[in-house]
Amino acid sequence: MVERSRRGKSKHKSKQDLLGNHQRCWLWGRVLVSETLRAGRWPILELFLADDLPADQMREATERAQTLGVAVKIESRDALTQRCRTEEHQRYVAQMSSFPYAALEDVLAAKPARPLYVILDAMQDPYNFGAVLRSAEVFGADAVFIGRRRQAPVSSMVARSSAGAINRVPIVQVPDLPKLVKTLHGLGVTVVGTSEHAEHKSWDGQFQRPTAIIIGNEGAGISAELLAICDNLVCIPQHGNIGSLNAAAAAAVLLYEVRRQHSAVPVT
Repeated sequence: MVERSRRGKSKHKSKQDLLGNHQRCWLWGRVLVSETLRAGRWPILELFLADDLPADQMREATERAQTLGVAVKIESRDALTQRCRTEEHQRYVAQMSSFPYAALEDVLAAKPARPLYVILDAMQDPYNFGAVLRSAEVFGADAVFIGRRRQAPVSSMVARSSAGAINRVPIVQVPDLPKLVKTLHGLGVTVVGTSEHAEHKSWDGQFQRPTAIIIGNEGAGISAELLAICDNLVCIPQHGNIGSLNAAAAAAVLLYEVRRQHSAVPVT
């Protein structure tokens, strides 16, 4: 159903949980909202489109929304700005339900030929989190695992910084990361951590098997408990004076290197 609205308030309240409080439950921007509609994984409660949206974009967005059973409301640009509290919405705003994390059992049951997983250990910056998801999608990671404690949850900020990748990479939230690592060990996955003091460099052939890489907290790095159960530790050689990459940049470098090494060794 497409409805034109002046005040912009819903006549019906959804029974689904919101992504956050009223000010934090919004996604906006043409690419992000359109990608979320195309993927159809993250439930949209209501879609709001500006009344001056080009006809072809209006038609595509409303058709996709109707396929998903999402109510569409047509409002002025100013009304959309009031909803999401920014003028950067590009005439697309969506009210989101809570994020649907993937089930661990389903992800592990997928059994890709040579899996590549990413484990985030207490990553607290939502922009770093989103950037890691973007790199994970670009380099074909099969899933991203996060803990429930001291970890930034999926939010609108994470979604925006992921450039829509949040809809394409399964994200699994687990209560116990060390237990997850032991589960992956049991499935023949090599778990690799990063440390500036590691003997092996990232290009030293540590990533030729099924692999999970751990990216640590922005300040403290990987916890001692997880470091102790990694199969290998690697460092990323650096030549500048700053001293370290941020977590998202390190993730991109490592994901590229994993895929480079995987492509050099045929799957058996």
